[in-house]
Amino acid sequence: MLSATRDVNGSAFGLGDVAIRSKVKIHESERSGVALLGEARFATGAADDLLGAGAFTARGLAVVSGTVGNFSPHANLGYAYHASSGSVGWNDAVLATAGFDDLIAPRVTLAVDMVSELQVGESNLHLPGPVTYDAPFHRVIQPSSIPNTRDDLVNGSFGGKYELPNGFTAVANLLVPLNRGGMRANLMFTAALEFNY
Repeated sequence: MLSATRDVNGSAFGLGDVAIRSKVKIHESERSGVALLGEARFATGAADDLLGAGAFTARGLAVVSGTVGNFSPHANLGYAYHASSGSVGWNDAVLATAGFDDLIAPRVTLAVDMVSELQVGESNLHLPGPVTYDAPFHRVIQPSSIPNTRDDLVNGSFGGKYELPNGFTAVANLLVPLNRGGMRANLMFTAALEFNY
């Protein structure tokens, strides 16, 4: 019988990655709006200390929204660029989001979205191959159980807002995977309390 124990402690302090984001309004009317969003993240943080991603990334999106009474549909379409550096093996992706907000009661807003990130090209993630041991007997071990499939992510987002007195708003959201791509939790839940002043 083999056993092993290891205990590792560490800490790091420093500047993380720096992001620059800009949004430009192209069209706006009472019923619709169109905008362009651009974002760049510079690898200023030390990736080895878990202070940054280790590579430059950028994304650009076209944002379209509309209003029909209390119903507000919206859609985003864009592209995410990941510069590969060292062992970082991210893929570029096409980004697409479609959904709506609906004021279902005087203080309650329902929000539903389908959020997707679709891999571009072949995967840059290189999985280790099988390992063969010959002693004390011959056996082959797969070191990873990660499937060699595309990392297309499609999630359903279901949320709501409730306006509280004195400028407070309670916000809750549930993110549910709609496909079996990438590494992610089965359910992701967030809750927050906002204050407007």
